[in-house]
Amino acid sequence: MRRLNIILLFLVLQSHTASAAGGAYELYLRGNLSAAASAYLAAAEASPTEPKPLMNAAMCLKAAGRYPEAAAALVRALSRDPHNADIYSELGWLRFHMADYLGASSAFETAIRIQALHPRAELGLASVYSNLGEKEKTLEHLEKYRKLRPDFAGVDYILAWNYMNFKMVREAEAALIEALRKDPSFTEARLPLAGIYARQGKFNEAWNQYYRVLDYAPGHPVASKMMKVLEGKLTKQPEEIRPPFKITKPLQMAPLDAASKLSPSVKIRVGLGTTSTGKQGRNNLLKIKSFEGLTVTGKASGKLFARIPPDEAWTTVFEDGKVTLKGPDGTVYGRFQGPILVKPAKAGGTVIFDADYRTKNPWFRGADRQYRGYIELYPIKGRGIGVVNVIENELYLLGVVPSEVAPQWPYESLKAQAVLARTQVLIRRARGGIHKADGYHLCDGQHCQAYKGKSIEANTTNRAVVDTEGEILTYHGRPAYTFYHSNCGGWIQASKEVTGWGDSPYLVTKPDINPDKHEDPLDPWDFQLWITGNPQANCNYPGRVRSAEFRWMKIIRQKDMTFRVNKDYAVGELTDIIPLKRAPSGNVNALKLVGKKKSVIVDREHLIRNILGFSSLKSTLFTIEVNRFKNGKVRNYWIYGGGWGHAIGMCQSGAAGLAGKFGKNYQEIMEFYFPGTDIRRVKYVRKAKK
Repeated sequence: MRRLNIILLFLVLQSHTASAAGGAYELYLRGNLSAAASAYLAAAEASPTEPKPLMNAAMCLKAAGRYPEAAAALVRALSRDPHNADIYSELGWLRFHMADYLGASSAFETAIRIQALHPRAELGLASVYSNLGEKEKTLEHLEKYRKLRPDFAGVDYILAWNYMNFKMVREAEAALIEALRKDPSFTEARLPLAGIYARQGKFNEAWNQYYRVLDYAPGHPVASKMMKVLEGKLTKQPEEIRPPFKITKPLQMAPLDAASKLSPSVKIRVGLGTTSTGKQGRNNLLKIKSFEGLTVTGKASGKLFARIPPDEAWTTVFEDGKVTLKGPDGTVYGRFQGPILVKPAKAGGTVIFDADYRTKNPWFRGADRQYRGYIELYPIKGRGIGVVNVIENELYLLGVVPSEVAPQWPYESLKAQAVLARTQVLIRRARGGIHKADGYHLCDGQHCQAYKGKSIEANTTNRAVVDTEGEILTYHGRPAYTFYHSNCGGWIQASKEVTGWGDSPYLVTKPDINPDKHEDPLDPWDFQLWITGNPQANCNYPGRVRSAEFRWMKIIRQKDMTFRVNKDYAVGELTDIIPLKRAPSGNVNALKLVGKKKSVIVDREHLIRNILGFSSLKSTLFTIEVNRFKNGKVRNYWIYGGGWGHAIGMCQSGAAGLAGKFGKNYQEIMEFYFPGTDIRRVKYVRKAKK
């Protein structure tokens, strides 16, 4: 009887502990970090041998900026689980960020004694030795970390950082190049590489790197300033340093000629060369040509103003609020206050925009652009030339699918992308689309969906469009919201978790793993290990998907972060950054920026991504660690992140993994990412001409 009472008491205690932990987790998700920590500590008292509540409490305290208390909680956890290498490692990082290098090294070394080659402890020990100026030990442990995470661009970046500290410039240059090979968008690696080139007198190479920084971080103050400084030192013209991609002959699509396979479909209007918000770029000058020749007519009048011979480039210039059309010799063929239509002289032809360094819009400056259908040009008061591609929907998709996913990915994932892209058109075209006021249904950037025209087409993606012709995704008979993103980092988040995204029953939180397996959302401790590690996921697909999209990191100096935050919010010197709200997926959906003047809360997905550094974060799936000097002042911010995009709907990299790893077809991929939806075929009906 006594034995039964003991068992019952144990079960009651376990139930209370689980309930307390559940309440603590909800507080953690809502961003009430101090209350969450207290609840986890209460759960620890109710279960005096269990270390996990203390570990979770430590992560809540760390997120709240209370590092000493977080470290104390982990020390208590070690009394309950003294052989846990992960606890020692995270304790080491807490001490490191408080500039307690002796305590940090002791914790890291213990972690490595328990688990040889513990990746995060190896990185931590290298970071400690770096701050102590011990070159050989720093590089020894960094090399071990590199072998443990060979595809992680962050390790090459940290190696370069340390090489620079140790005056090993040649090695730093090689490490930065390697980091950029793995992750071309790693802006923080381009800046020091440009600085190395400038100091070596390689001014052309330095200018090119600063130019590339501006590709990812427009208006970056250092890059903008240095490009002007270097202009007088260049030995080549800018267009020679960065020669534009040129289209010199018609694209031959064999064995599949998609245009002949597809039936006629409705026409849509696509804004070209648009900004990040989908607005028209500043097109002061555009050069047009075609392999088939072109005609230029007035949209309203139908009057023919010019015939442009094949392979001859003509220029349109924005002058005095009008679009001026000029021949190769400068002859003016018209100054237009209204829209003009530029059409290929032969059916099936294309319009090409010749890259020209004089144009202010980078989209038309760095590469030739080729489009099916025809082009409408019109003046925008005070801005430049508006550019719209009028094209049939199915032909448009031929340029969308390879712009969004890699043509060499598993074929079923390409078909899934085609269905989603087609559904997006249907939704965005309804009632004139979100860009109705701009004069088009969709833009050609990520604001709507990427579209790079004919020059990017591939046989695999063309076939995916043909094989799914007319198919869209529906929910209860209506087009579904087919959101998608590049890489979720391992978890999909529900639309209801993100401010302004609504609550769709098929846009749910779920792990991006083998569909036959189940995984509960991660508590604070498990999330910390997961986001700083290299876990299994559909979208973690080495050889097909860049590892830099699945896991990434940034280290941003205090003065740079303070400068960036104060561009948008006058908080004064930044003293802390606190994630206030997380989705069960781990995505941060509210962020507190603490400054000496005031604090602000940012709760919009795109604003959170844009505020943390000069270049946008790849996603809101991250954890942030504040590194301080011994006096408590902030030194820099370490951001560990995963994924690329908003993490809602279909993970494109995950779809590739589902098809390639588990043999799922595109219908099964749709069901996985949009449960409860159906695929239906639409019939295109053309309006009769009046």
